[in-house]
Amino acid sequence: MNKLMLNNAKKTLPAVIFWLTAFLLLFWGLGQKALWGSEDRWAEIVRAMLLTRDFFHPSINGLEYFDKPLLGYWLIALTQAITGSLNELAVRLPSAVAGLVVLWGTVELGQQLWSKEVGRTAGWLLLTSYALIFWARIGEADMENLAAITMAVVWYWRRKEKPVFLTYFVFYLICFAGAHTKGLTAVIVPVLAILPDLLLRNRWKTHFNFRHIVALLAGGVIYLLPFVIANSTSGGYQSSGLYLVFRENILRYFQPFDHKEPFFVYFFYVPSLLLPWTPLFLGSLFGSRQLLGAGDKNTRWLVKTMVLIFVFFTLSGSRRNYYILPIIPFCALYMAVFLQTAGNDKLKRIFLALQIALLSVAAMVELLTPALWPMVRERIGFVPPEAIALFTPVIGIFALAVWLLLRLETCPVPSYLGVSRNIGLPVLSAVIIMGGFFCWQHIALDVYRTGKPFALRLKEEIARAKISPGDIAFYGKQAKDVVFYLDQPKPIQMLTSPEEASRFLNSPDAVKLIIVRQDCRNDLLPLIPPAYREKPLFIQEIFPWEQKKSFSRLAAWEIATDSSKL
Repeated sequence: MNKLMLNNAKKTLPAVIFWLTAFLLLFWGLGQKALWGSEDRWAEIVRAMLLTRDFFHPSINGLEYFDKPLLGYWLIALTQAITGSLNELAVRLPSAVAGLVVLWGTVELGQQLWSKEVGRTAGWLLLTSYALIFWARIGEADMENLAAITMAVVWYWRRKEKPVFLTYFVFYLICFAGAHTKGLTAVIVPVLAILPDLLLRNRWKTHFNFRHIVALLAGGVIYLLPFVIANSTSGGYQSSGLYLVFRENILRYFQPFDHKEPFFVYFFYVPSLLLPWTPLFLGSLFGSRQLLGAGDKNTRWLVKTMVLIFVFFTLSGSRRNYYILPIIPFCALYMAVFLQTAGNDKLKRIFLALQIALLSVAAMVELLTPALWPMVRERIGFVPPEAIALFTPVIGIFALAVWLLLRLETCPVPSYLGVSRNIGLPVLSAVIIMGGFFCWQHIALDVYRTGKPFALRLKEEIARAKISPGDIAFYGKQAKDVVFYLDQPKPIQMLTSPEEASRFLNSPDAVKLIIVRQDCRNDLLPLIPPAYREKPLFIQEIFPWEQKKSFSRLAAWEIATDSSKL
């Protein structure tokens, strides 16, 4: 009995280690960084929804904003209901959970179509890739969208031999749920992914039936329902969610109005999203001919799926690096298949050597940072936080120490991770480097981000001076993260002209708070009373290396017609 229990423990140990590591990398310090990038949009829209109890008409500071579907906001609102607070953690938790779903789906596909080792290897490669760990720790909907895509493909492979209504209905339910997080790519990409299998094995004849059509229609009705509710309860709300679906997905694809990057840009974006596994990915591409010649139908399906996804996004006129995220789990699977397929030994050795060299260089850079920081400081003025200066070399030491295990006659790491010997130590090194950066270094650098401290100081002053929401205004442009952190019960005024600003500042018997960006400051200054003009209440701090971003620096003036109120 004890021997049986020990054997079972050994079998489950790789899975336990993988999921514990995944949880650590995706959730450690998740709420410690201030909002950044587009996170402020998601956070502020949900704050407004909770404030107004209107979950069908998204807005930012009182202005309509239906550019994205509703489910992404609802997931954050649900997280807020569970955690009891709408903060950075609540905004990012749905993405982190979705990251776990993507990992599970990738591992499941690998195990189902090839072997447990392929599934585990693909899982480790995906977990430690820049694409997954970065976007799973960001409070936007890209990872939820990718989770739906992955789950729809997994569902197809599990149910492909069962042409019943439930098979089709659940497939489209997953796809349309994903479409309600980011857009129609959650429907299109799964269809592209299963298309090669449907055509190559003539399964389309089995699945082209009345039950399929009914399931598609039912899924479509469920997809349209939130838009119908939003339209029927719009009141004075003018934006149409369905029109914006058309604008953001179809019109942008064929007639792009922004994000116009060169057609070849994804040839660079895909390898960069797969960092640090770029050398291994390139090696797997060089080995494609032999892999395809091996006669494995599942591998042929995988290659055709990757090509279709790549071509689909390349043909779009609008291109961004995160648009191509849906290809990344399939790339991880392909690298795992390349490593586990017999043959290509020489090619594997070459590119694994390049992979080890890249990881070693990254570790050496971490180790040598005490010597590099003075040069960085001299060049751009950057001074690392004390925590980074002291402990970054520790990451380099541990990442380099991994390679000492090569001297062992039997290294236990691959068996603990559930992968082959040739990739075990690189995976461990990548866990240390990527985990060290995202779970510690990236968080430590947040001390140099000054938007949140600026907003919280304003919030304290608003409470101290008892400034009403109607006496607070932005001039020129609003800062969405500041709106979120101020957390006012009503929208903050937006002043777009000197005339509006003059009327606001000259209204009597009130303390006024006006916030302006550096690029709009010269227009506002002549309107501010001379007694206040040279002494803003607060100015957002910027650092020497941020001079290029000085245009977005914020300043705030507190002005009163009755000085006794100050």
